[in-house]
Amino acid sequence: MRAAISLLVLLFSMCGAQTRSTQTEVQTESQSTGPAATAAADASTQLDVSAELKELRDMVHKQEIMLVELRVLLAANQNELQDTKKENGALETRLAVTEAEVEKLEKISEESKVAFSAGLTDSGYIESGSNNLNLVFSKIFTNVGQAYSSRSGFFTAPVRGVYYFRFSVMDFLELRWMYIQMCKNGERIMQLGEYDNDGLHTYLSSGLTLQLEVGDEVNLVLPAGYRLYDDSYNNCIFSGFLLFTL
Repeated sequence: MRAAISLLVLLFSMCGAQTRSTQTEVQTESQSTGPAATAAADASTQLDVSAELKELRDMVHKQEIMLVELRVLLAANQNELQDTKKENGALETRLAVTEAEVEKLEKISEESKVAFSAGLTDSGYIESGSNNLNLVFSKIFTNVGQAYSSRSGFFTAPVRGVYYFRFSVMDFLELRWMYIQMCKNGERIMQLGEYDNDGLHTYLSSGLTLQLEVGDEVNLVLPAGYRLYDDSYNNCIFSGFLLFTL
């Protein structure tokens, strides 16, 4: 019995020793392999970080290149925009000049439409008396351009050009003279006369081409001591029109 107990104690002692030996080996192996694994993991992490940093540097470099290209493209676009603005400015200037020329031509065209014709009076005899009498042809038949005034009897040139004027006057002459004058700016440029003794209608007519400046005036004058006759038959007529501008 004692021998069996002693044998059991010996077996337990051997198992405890073997267990402690195994734990020691495991601890020793763990202690020997732990730092190497950590170092390897750290090295792998550093390699991954370096690769990522290199990739980021490459991306930044590419973006810098793209930024430079964008700046060059932007500068080119700005230059094109400036050129376009200059071209637009030149076109606007040409357009303004063209519009001004068109307006000028339209104005000239409108001012070039000049023509008038007027009768003297319905009152019968008109006598000058002791002084020259400016004849006012008050019965307007045509007055395109409104250059003739039925109040003053003066035609005023609206544009520089060549004009044609014509007149026809009448009186009953019985041993009498009839005279008529055409004046430009107050100066006589034509005078015509007619004598008759039969007491019937006597007409005096003529025409004249004049070069006028803007504002020049033309009118007909009855010299002192003479007379004319007009009525609803319009025996006395004063007419004129623009031939062409200069």
